[in-house]
Amino acid sequence: MDDTVRYRNHRGRWTISDLNFLENNYATTPIAEIAVRLGRTSGAIALMADKLGCRRKKNVPWTDAEMAIIRNYYAQGIEAGSLTPLLPGRSVNAIFSMAETLGVQSGRFWREEELDILKADYSRRGTSVAEHLPGRSVVAVKIMARRLRLTKSHSSEVGFRPWSDEEWMLLERNMRLSVAEQQATLFPDRTKRAVEKARGRLKKKK
Repeated sequence: MDDTVRYRNHRGRWTISDLNFLENNYATTPIAEIAVRLGRTSGAIALMADKLGCRRKKNVPWTDAEMAIIRNYYAQGIEAGSLTPLLPGRSVNAIFSMAETLGVQSGRFWREEELDILKADYSRRGTSVAEHLPGRSVVAVKIMARRLRLTKSHSSEVGFRPWSDEEWMLLERNMRLSVAEQQATLFPDRTKRAVEKARGRLKKKK
């Protein structure tokens, strides 16, 4: 292969896609293979890997608790950079990449068609309208509804919202926190009473 083609991006600007690919594959893929994939020299790949810290850490699999944090907080609109303290060892690029993999959209930006669905159905369906908004969590729906001053009708046919497996897992792993702390930081879309009752059910199971 001609070097001009092989190193087509040599000295070119690194894109977010390039950085994500490098960070997610550096620990498991030979540098030469990454170099060909990105159209850069092996030296350029190694240099950028150093800058990203890829050489200093293993490609540790994401835990269920880490993914739950992205689903809860990133979906609320909290920036990836602000999530790094909650996700030690995870870079901003890694957080962006995992959010994309999970299909979680940032709560900061909503498309016009999404807002139309929310405005049309929230009063009747409440937070369960999230079922019709791929990538939007219940938390994200509730926050945007508050911003738009939307309220759920008391005559809505939507009743009690069961706790998901992810919520139970997040609750169990953070039982050291108080009810108030869990409600405020982990389950802002749940009432303190709901969190307290869930804790009680969890303790009975044990």
